[in-house]
Amino acid sequence: MKIIIPGGSGQVGTMLARALHRQGHQVVVLTRRPVRAPWRTLFWDGLTLGPWVEVLDGADAVINLVGRSVNCRYNAANRREILESRVQSTRLIGQAIQHVPRPPHTWLQAST
Repeated sequence: MKIIIPGGSGQVGTMLARALHRQGHQVVVLTRRPVRAPWRTLFWDGLTLGPWVEVLDGADAVINLVGRSVNCRYNAANRREILESRVQSTRLIGQAIQHVPRPPHTWLQAST
């Protein structure tokens, strides 16, 4: 299966990407900080459409793990950033899916 993981460079995303890759799936992680990995990593800023949209075409699944860490003080500014980081990325992925001829079959939302 072709599985796209926006926000997959954190602890949970890395563990998920590793497990899926070991099972033989084609994994693509969308991240602000692409690094060398056994799977493909592509730059995205989580705010704008870009070349990364192309990898969604024909994907079997998108697993969105994007979101500011909740490991912080819960003041007004942090709570707003936690919410906005999840809402913005979800909207962007939805927009991107509309641009591909063969949209993903499954879209999962999760964040820690």
